[in-house]
Amino acid sequence: MKPSASRSTSSARCPRCGNAFDCGRHGQPFECWCREMPSLPADQLDAARPCLCPECLAAEIARASHVGPAADSR
Repeated sequence: MKPSASRSTSSARCPRCGNAFDCGRHGQPFECWCREMPSLPADQLDAARPCLCPECLAAEIARASHVGPAADSR
């Protein structure tokens, strides 16, 4: 994954697997590889949590899509 010269990226370490990856989370404006991926459900988002690497984020998205939305409690 090679960032373009116009993107501001930094090296990050995945909290799940420990692999290093390029993260554009703090770029201005926010431009990162993860913007091209499907979003996680809102209840699984936490801005205070560190970013996941591409492989772990893909696994988390796949896991979330199999769980589906929370049951309606009406």
